[in-house]
Amino acid sequence: MSPQLIDQFVESLREPGTSDLSPALMAATLGVAQHDLATVIGVHRNTLRLHPESFRVQESLRGLVSVVAAAAQIQPDVTKALFLVKNTPVEMFGHRTLLQVVRDGRTDEALAYLRSISAGFVG
Repeated sequence: MSPQLIDQFVESLREPGTSDLSPALMAATLGVAQHDLATVIGVHRNTLRLHPESFRVQESLRGLVSVVAAAAQIQPDVTKALFLVKNTPVEMFGHRTLLQVVRDGRTDEALAYLRSISAGFVG
């Protein structure tokens, strides 16, 4: 996916009138309920609902956006990249999906894995 398309994807997740990512838009993009998104990013569902602008929520959403953007470097179609993140078991992570790896607090490992695939080192 081109940098311009990644920018458009990220912009599509922006809370209107703010510089924040929208948990509601992220949940809708992933096709999950907001309380499930809260579990994935490691915050209480009330925090996600009442304080979406909090540093922890925003930092966690940025990590998730980074994983999707990295997946889009491998699979340029956003829908297919989202499918990859949500549904493809990864042997390196015990056949867990990248979304499960993010939920486990291992976003950096998910990103490293996607970078290695993008570079052709792991398959």
